[in-house]
Amino acid sequence: MATNPFRQLDVIRNASQKGNIITDCYRLMYNKELWIKAYAKLYLNAGNLTKGSSNETIDGFSLQKIDDIIEQLRAGTFRFAPVRRAYIPKSNGKKRPLGVPNFKDKIVQEVMRMILENVYEPRFSENSHGFREGRSCHTALSQIKNTWKGLTWCIEGDIKSFLDHIDHTVLLKLISKKINDRRFLLLIHNALTSGVMDNWKYHKTYSGTPQGGIISPILANIYLHEFDLFMEKQMKAFDKGQVRARNKDYIKIRSKISTLSRKIKRLDERNGHSDWQGRKELVLNIQELKVKQIQVTSIDPMDKNYQRMKYVRYADDFVIGIAGSRQSAMKMKETIKCFLKKELQLELSDEKTLVTHLENPIPFLGYQFHRWNEVKVKRVTYKNQKHPLKKRTLSGAIKLEIPEKKIKEFAIKYGYGNLDDFKITHRAKLIYNSELEILHTYNAELRGIANYYKLANNYHHLDRLFYLAESSFIKTIANKRRSTSMKVATSMRTHKQGVLCLVRKDTKGNEKFHQFVKLKDLPKHKGAIKIDSPNTDVLVNTLKYSGRTELEQRLLANKCEACGTTEGQMEVHHVRKLKDLKNKKHLTYLDKKMIERNRKTLVLCYRCHHDHHEKQIPINQLASRIR
Repeated sequence: MATNPFRQLDVIRNASQKGNIITDCYRLMYNKELWIKAYAKLYLNAGNLTKGSSNETIDGFSLQKIDDIIEQLRAGTFRFAPVRRAYIPKSNGKKRPLGVPNFKDKIVQEVMRMILENVYEPRFSENSHGFREGRSCHTALSQIKNTWKGLTWCIEGDIKSFLDHIDHTVLLKLISKKINDRRFLLLIHNALTSGVMDNWKYHKTYSGTPQGGIISPILANIYLHEFDLFMEKQMKAFDKGQVRARNKDYIKIRSKISTLSRKIKRLDERNGHSDWQGRKELVLNIQELKVKQIQVTSIDPMDKNYQRMKYVRYADDFVIGIAGSRQSAMKMKETIKCFLKKELQLELSDEKTLVTHLENPIPFLGYQFHRWNEVKVKRVTYKNQKHPLKKRTLSGAIKLEIPEKKIKEFAIKYGYGNLDDFKITHRAKLIYNSELEILHTYNAELRGIANYYKLANNYHHLDRLFYLAESSFIKTIANKRRSTSMKVATSMRTHKQGVLCLVRKDTKGNEKFHQFVKLKDLPKHKGAIKIDSPNTDVLVNTLKYSGRTELEQRLLANKCEACGTTEGQMEVHHVRKLKDLKNKKHLTYLDKKMIERNRKTLVLCYRCHHDHHEKQIPINQLASRIR
């Protein structure tokens, strides 16, 4: 085994790329460097200060705790604690169960995830986009936009409670095909069967992976990787024919145009290219036939000798596009249902798994897509042709759109108002924030939705939302100033014509303009996002792991950032947000230090850290400790 654990991860990735079985995964977890890197990735998340089934959080983390976990792994005594179950609301009014692990379990899962990612990432399908590095909702939608052309039917896939119904035996069997390490597989089994604390009652977990677990997304991808492989085989078996047959009606029209064109040319030569009787009528006939020709497809969309199938998956949501008959789409749906039930012990929802014609809008990942209905003709230049040729560029192509429902729901969710009757509301919750904070809040929300829907062909539909948000912002500031919307809008637009601005002075006394964002300032993305070729990064660049982050250097320096001592074991003090400290009435010495350094963490000795927390305990609780 290589001494550098990150080089060993590269060796694992390259071996997996070649199809080799991986060993020594468990022993790789003994290396302290991996744990420090895992901690450096996790500490930024404020959710790590949320308690799991014990009182332990990321606050007070130290190198000693890493050593203790490694020793437990060496001795084989490490066990995952039960996951605390919480419930978060869903858009349909129901609640989704969410698992909250202890921080110690989170960091172990992160190290396991790093190893599993290097084993499986080179082998995952190109049609899988969920929870993978370099892939996202945008890459999944781009694949549909780029490759789904000439399709007629779509299967919208929905698996019933996927994460809750993952079979542990099937999952471990699938992992054992790639990893031959009994202790590592046992560790994964322990993570899956650690149990759940629901309202402080322990429940065993016989299936599924808890939502919220760090290792859950990659385990879900490993489980559905078998489905990806199955679909790739089905696509190869389903595809038939090289090109579609020509449409007979199109051939007849084109033949008439050709006949009339030859007739005109022959009569022109006979009459010495002068205007002869009946020429205008023939030219008008040709023009009418060309208009009719554009409206008729050049190929037969129902050609029985031509079939194609496309497939895209994001997590447990998948769509399948089919160029063929509705019967072939229904047959494929039943084939998928049987495979999921037999091989993966999963159930396909008959009510939600729909077979829809691509002329109708199909919802997927917050967008909706359908086939272009418009006929757009433009001249296209080809290498083998001297002159540009006319071509219907949108024939059979996919159009991505923003659902109107999503825009309306966004406006109501964030309190802008109602887009149906354009009733504007102010946001009472933001009134006690500074004006600059209110501006930044609106800008961040609007940039977020504009960035997500940058692939949509009807991107300009966000204009009404931006105008409603701008009116809501003016009304909120007017309520804060106890003024009128007219006065506020006039005063903000004096600095820059037509643009709402707040003017603030920087540290040097210069005026700085903070503008309210406009849709035209966030230009639409040109084209679809391309997915990197799998061959572009065969040899992983290990230099990205070589440099330590600032937090890692501070932790390994073993020096208290409050009193300066270097004796004893250091711990890391965490806060959820620096903003929370700035709003406190009485700041402690450590609070001032964190604000001064603009950091959410401080490396402290045991005494400084625990003295700080003792002072935060209320007097009545502190008195109960005195005997």
